Amino acid sequence: INAEYGHILSGHTSCVNSASFSPDGSQVVSCSWDNTVQLWSVKDGKSTHTLSGHTNSVKSASFSPDGSQVVSCSWDNTVQLWSVKDGKSTHTLSGHTNSVKSASFSPDGSQVVSCSRDGTVRLWSVKDGKSTH
Repeated sequence: INAEYGHILSGHTSCVNSASFSPDGSQVVSCSWDNTVQLWSVKDGKSTHTLSGHTNSVKSASFSPDGSQVVSCSWDNTVQLWSVKDGKSTHTLSGHTNSVKSASFSPDGSQVVSCSRDGTVRLWSVKDGKSTH
């Protein structure tokens, strides 16, 4: 992954599935078949946090609109919400019965939408981590 300053962001131990910038452009989030999510500083190319909690390949990860949280989804059938500040999981969103292919925040950051190989799309509350539909 080449960041704005030409850094190569190295740290994952397997195939990287996705990467995206934070809203302010100061960080990058990436996820991998190594079951982790990494947060990176664009300025120096160093990892600031390794987010561990998924038990299978992580398919996608992205920042909340205000940049304070990350959402990730995995082949372990879960969606995870993470604090960017300390790299800790704030909620594990469970309910899908097959691998989760994509997850993203609503424009106001209050909800997450996820889709799965189980044929469902789910809406989740960021506040309490519960499915809203």
